[in-house]
Amino acid sequence: MWKVLRRRLERYEGMEENRTVALDLRRMLPGMLVEQIAAIFLENINVFVMGFISTAAIAGVGQINTVNSVLMNLFQAFAIGGTVLVGQFAGAGRKKDAARSAASALLLGGSVSLLVTALIWIFRAQVIHLLFGRAETEVIESSMLYFSYTALTPPLWFLYFQCCGFMRSAGDTKRPMYISVVLNAASIVFNLVFALVFHLGIRGAALSYLLSVALAAAISLAAVLRRQFICRPSVEFGRETGRDLRRLSGIAFPASAENLMFNGSRIILQVFLAGMGKVMISGNSVFNSVNGILNVPTMALYYLTIPVISRCAGEGGRARLEGGLRYIYRKTLIWTIPVAAAHLLLGYPGSMLFSRDPNVIRVGAGMLAIYAPFAMVQHGSFILPNGFKAVGDARFAMFLSSATAWSIRVLGTWLLGVKLGWGAYAIALTQGIDSAVRAAVYHRRFTRGTWLSFLSAKQEQGGESAKAGG
Repeated sequence: MWKVLRRRLERYEGMEENRTVALDLRRMLPGMLVEQIAAIFLENINVFVMGFISTAAIAGVGQINTVNSVLMNLFQAFAIGGTVLVGQFAGAGRKKDAARSAASALLLGGSVSLLVTALIWIFRAQVIHLLFGRAETEVIESSMLYFSYTALTPPLWFLYFQCCGFMRSAGDTKRPMYISVVLNAASIVFNLVFALVFHLGIRGAALSYLLSVALAAAISLAAVLRRQFICRPSVEFGRETGRDLRRLSGIAFPASAENLMFNGSRIILQVFLAGMGKVMISGNSVFNSVNGILNVPTMALYYLTIPVISRCAGEGGRARLEGGLRYIYRKTLIWTIPVAAAHLLLGYPGSMLFSRDPNVIRVGAGMLAIYAPFAMVQHGSFILPNGFKAVGDARFAMFLSSATAWSIRVLGTWLLGVKLGWGAYAIALTQGIDSAVRAAVYHRRFTRGTWLSFLSAKQEQGGESAKAGG
């Protein structure tokens, strides 16, 4: 029975026609799953530790974790530019070009991340009072202390994500996996030492976050600077470097803008939550934590879409690109079914992991139940736009995500959550509706082949061969 079901699922996914992509995923997926588990663990260990201190500590750290998540995702998105360009050159066998573009990506992203971090750290107090000024005093104090340390992490996150992106584009997923394990092991050790042994509380949790990310960034950079690494960054000055920077900017900045508008709306939602009390703030933090854990399998496929499809673009062939993205899209759809069921069945026990307050647990579990049916549309709302970006089609996702995030998430939460008094439950509902709308629009763009015609236009304008992948 299981063999018959497996054959039918493989036939639906199109495994036979996309065997190369399937083999790439099979080889890269275990490492990415470990990475995602490690990333979720890192993000939530501080919330877990704060649960033993107070509800105000959970709320304060939870608020800043939203800001930290936006900053982290912003530079993870910025790193997409370097991952795509290096992946295309690696797929085409152009190692020298891949090395040059890797150096250009580090230069561009490093400069931008340092500038952003300097501005955020200087004005961190104003940022917190602007966003969360309506929260209780003890919650604001917790947020202020935590953010004083975590606001320094964006350049470290960029280095980590960009260097791991280079390694995946070269087909190496083992080292990023090992680095993520080191990152989390360091976080556990630092938390035990600072927060529990020396009783530094919120300051200890913040220090553990900062130092563990710094360690991961240093190891990642050392890994790509090895002489044996085929895409080892090589600094060159000339027309080709300028061209790389333009191509990187054409992907990195739209992807970052999309991410900022999309995830930035979460900060506005946190502003709404600040006036709803610490139970709703903490309940939303618990929802985000459990939702992240349950979505580990789908997020692993999400992050692998860009390196896998960008390598397809480097090798050339419209049919290969379309078939490869369809394969990942359908595989993710199959995986989202048990994920949606887990939101319903594991919502309450999962929420109990992050809080001892029964009111907070009730809010977190309720939000998970509301979001459960929408978990099955993530294959369209997340996988497809990453496939588009892998061939250089980044602006469409930027405009669509920005429009839906603010018109559905922000406006919908203000109307339902603030005005009608639904509280944090409105966030889960509008998040799900937003995902469903984007999935429908992206699916139409995929079936019409608009993203593939964009690739052809890039090839014609650049005067490059199809082998170069645009």
